[in-house]
Amino acid sequence: MSEIDPSTVVKWIFIVLAAGFIGQFGKTFAHYLMRRTREKAAGRKVPAEEVVIASSDPKPLPPEKMDSGREIEIQGQASGAASGISDEKAEKKAEKARKKEIKLLKKMFK
Repeated sequence: MSEIDPSTVVKWIFIVLAAGFIGQFGKTFAHYLMRRTREKAAGRKVPAEEVVIASSDPKPLPPEKMDSGREIEIQGQASGAASGISDEKAEKKAEKARKKEIKLLKKMFK
């Protein structure tokens, strides 16, 4: 066998690094396109500068996203009490609203 030339090794290192960069860029771009397609299908518009990054330690949600679910829950409880619905039914409504909020958040951060 012939001796391995150092320039060949360096060339292959750069080729592998370039392929990794292109692959990562392609993956990020594909995620962007999929998110954009889902948003169009759902009929909602999200600003392009909103970026979702998956990390090992989840960060708390911004207050504006958390408050909307709580308002729905509070409105559901208030309407239940006003119309004479029992506490048990109000609790079921609140639980249903919480489940919907969790489902929405999971869908948003897929």
